[in-house]
Amino acid sequence: METNLKSRLAFVKRSPRRAIAADVTVVDGCGRELQARLWNISEGGFSAESELKMPLGATISVELPGRGKVRAQIRWVLGWRFGAMIVANEQPDRR
Repeated sequence: METNLKSRLAFVKRSPRRAIAADVTVVDGCGRELQARLWNISEGGFSAESELKMPLGATISVELPGRGKVRAQIRWVLGWRFGAMIVANEQPDRR
């Protein structure tokens, strides 16, 4: 019975998370700069805690340690904590 249950459950493999405690500035869709603290980071995203509650689905910009500036979409929210999926690296201004 247990094997049958396991075969029916969908398993989505996540990339490994690395614990981190770093203060960053998050720029929201309105251009506001908010202070946040990163809690973990992976190849595809991160979790953090912000000074304001982030809206689910919002696109933000943040400079990640060792990764540079990225755009990310808020995928889950729990109070002031949130998880975001990286959607693109920001391109440097070439003027």
